[in-house]
Amino acid sequence: MPPRSASRFYIVALVAILCIVYTVSQFLRSSTGVIAPNLAADLGLHPEELGILSGAFFLSFAVMQVPVGIFLDRYGARLTMIGSVGIAVLGCFAFALAEGRTGLTLARILMGIGCSVMLMGPLMIYRRWFPAERFASLSGLQIAIGTIGAIAATAPLAYATETIGWRTSFVAVGVFTAVLAIVMGVIVRDAPAGHASLQRSPETFWQSLKGLGEVVRHPAVPPLFVMISTGYASFATVQTLWASPYLADVHGLDLSGRGTVLLGITGGQVVGLLLWGYGERLFGSIKKPILAGAFLSASILGLLALLDAPPLWLVTLLFVIFGLNAGYTPLLLAHGRLLFPDRLAGRGITVLNFGNMAGVFVLQGLTGALIGQLLRSGFGFELTYRWTFASLALVLVAALAYYATIPDTNSRAVMDGD
Repeated sequence: MPPRSASRFYIVALVAILCIVYTVSQFLRSSTGVIAPNLAADLGLHPEELGILSGAFFLSFAVMQVPVGIFLDRYGARLTMIGSVGIAVLGCFAFALAEGRTGLTLARILMGIGCSVMLMGPLMIYRRWFPAERFASLSGLQIAIGTIGAIAATAPLAYATETIGWRTSFVAVGVFTAVLAIVMGVIVRDAPAGHASLQRSPETFWQSLKGLGEVVRHPAVPPLFVMISTGYASFATVQTLWASPYLADVHGLDLSGRGTVLLGITGGQVVGLLLWGYGERLFGSIKKPILAGAFLSASILGLLALLDAPPLWLVTLLFVIFGLNAGYTPLLLAHGRLLFPDRLAGRGITVLNFGNMAGVFVLQGLTGALIGQLLRSGFGFELTYRWTFASLALVLVAALAYYATIPDTNSRAVMDGD
């Protein structure tokens, strides 16, 4: 619970700046989606290369999760975030200046490293400023507001690309991010005065690694890791990469038209995040809403795979529902938050988030290879994308079956256990 010395204004300012900083991460991770055909045309990129380019962000993001977890537990979220955001600024400028796929990929790697703490840092701060039962709804709020960045990477980025070009657009994002870093440094504090975490002596490097081992050995981690590696990844593979080429190749939409449909997907996601954030309170369970959400996502992907030449309005509707339903994915991190004590919180949620981001890299790379192979084998665009949707649905169903084997819990049970 926030201390009495922390005013309501400070609490609002704290949550606001953390959410706004996260919009940068959401923008950068989604930014190749709407401009993918433009990058392909300007630089001669193939589907496999687009998959690697987009996935490079998620791979570097994922690889950073283990050191980020150690940094969060040893040095706190504030210092870790300030350092990483500076790297994100460099990534934006490098992307704007890149002249080929190597330069673009390196820039995406810098972006991924820079954004690797923009969700985990705020979640650590919320854990220490707010009671446990608020964590799921705050996680949903954080990602919902942050997803404004993903919205900016749809129609607004398409408009900016048409008017000032994608290079100038990324310079502007870099400047905006630098300003946010300064404001964040002024406002953010890791914990309220007197919090136990502020009194704890920093762990040695060996103790940090030992704690990481404790996290990995937790019996619920493997099924949760697999589920978290496919839940968001199956959505992000469509939203941030293949939805735009699919709409161009199969339905003939131009940049503006693709941006509008992607805006619908991401707008649906924002609403869904706010609604699903209350899933634990509604179900009295953290597991049940995750099971329901994952099943519905797999069903939508399966329907997109089965439909033969669906009209654009139906595809758009299914995409929007897909976005609405993606709001269940933050509950997976909330489930992870319930597994670990405070001293392991940073390492616990970042290990799981490693799966979150690595899963996107793997699925984007594999689907890029699948699409490239099918097209070279003579499959038409429509059938190629239908096979892609089917593969994502099957992966999600398999992960869902494994996740269903772990015990359920909720925030109230954790509080009572404490």
